[in-house]
Amino acid sequence: MLSRTRGRLCAGLILTAAMAVAAESPAQAAGCPGAAANAASANAGKLRSALMCVVNRKRAANGLSALKVDRRIQRAASRHAHDMAKHHYFAHQRPGGPDLTTRLHRAGWHGRAWGENIAYGCGPLASPKATLRAWMNSPPHRAIILSGTYRHGGVGVVGWAPCGSGGMWVLDVGRK
Repeated sequence: MLSRTRGRLCAGLILTAAMAVAAESPAQAAGCPGAAANAASANAGKLRSALMCVVNRKRAANGLSALKVDRRIQRAASRHAHDMAKHHYFAHQRPGGPDLTTRLHRAGWHGRAWGENIAYGCGPLASPKATLRAWMNSPPHRAIILSGTYRHGGVGVVGWAPCGSGGMWVLDVGRK
């Protein structure tokens, strides 16, 4: 979890597949095609839509408006997911690489608040619904998802993970 609001930078824990997995209500993923799909074998577009769908359902269940997909934020998230896979790392920033602010600016997005959640999982932990579940079990990641500050978002996903056959996820969020 990485979040920046009004010039304040807060770094939190990085989510790994070793996090405890709690039971999820069947209604949570209902109406989100691809929510149970495995990132190692599913279409990236379908996975991005499914993760944004389950995130927005969780936000709605907590009285928040849906995040609107912003193509520039999505570009930054996708580039970061691909960079992590290409360089075989899992972090908000590759050593010597650009930070979230720079990645968003390079993608053409500028705002006053932004944040990022990253995750990876293998096997049954490589789906959009499992990724959301893990983030919701982590207070710093949950805070980003349930923040009323953010209005826009984008998802990046690749079918590679440090644990083997699975997926790596990036959720970038922001507010103009």
